[in-house]
Amino acid sequence: MLIQGIEDRIRNLKGNIGIYYHDINTDKYFSTGNTDIFLAAGIIKIPILIEAFHQIDKGIISRNDIVKIKNEDKIPSCGALSYLHNGIEVTIEDMCNLMIIISDNTATNILIKLLGMDNINKRMQELDYKNTVINRLLFDEAAIKQKYENYYSLREVADMMYKIYKRQLISEKASMEMEKIMIEQQRNQIIPYYFDETIKVAHKTGEDNNIIHDIGIVLSDNPFILCMGANNVDVRKAESAMRDIALICYNSSNQNTDNHFKSSI
Repeated sequence: MLIQGIEDRIRNLKGNIGIYYHDINTDKYFSTGNTDIFLAAGIIKIPILIEAFHQIDKGIISRNDIVKIKNEDKIPSCGALSYLHNGIEVTIEDMCNLMIIISDNTATNILIKLLGMDNINKRMQELDYKNTVINRLLFDEAAIKQKYENYYSLREVADMMYKIYKRQLISEKASMEMEKIMIEQQRNQIIPYYFDETIKVAHKTGEDNNIIHDIGIVLSDNPFILCMGANNVDVRKAESAMRDIALICYNSSNQNTDNHFKSSI
């Protein structure tokens, strides 16, 4: 059984772990593991993307609006904007792409400020996602000291992925565009790891100290949603298990197709 194979693979992992699987064609789904609500790391970029497309859809902002990036806007780690010259101008669409495709943290914080943290959280509430919430900017040391954290629910982000696939999140056009952006993500060391380029995966990773997540839609012949979260774990061991689980799920959903793996496997 699929669920047994997944549970066997995570049984010896220590920490907070959750797996959610949804076979889209059969509409069968399940979750396993010991956790549903996680510290979000980069997964919080999905709600930000949703709110950006909501505001674009409603005409509150335009995808072509220009934002000038100043040195004081720049924060460390992932992305490109922190390494570019002071005053570079980018569009809101550029920042959405950078936030998801290369997980740009500077673009993320600027979008939170521009869209409004309260607006992002309100959108999650209105969509009935009550446990996915942004409480602070990335790298906000004062907020971190006060124990403010960002969270997501595995079940809720799985539903976001399902609605994107069904073209029901914000609008048909917005869903298609969000999926397209997520397909281009360049951090492909987990869900897509064993697949060749013919299998598209619309996904978003999240990483931090002792944290690893990957949330997405595997657009194979028989598509499925796979959302995996892990906090307080040995990241290398959890990442290895997640790669194997993606392959287990693929084999379950696509039993008659075996020609979509990288040649090294």
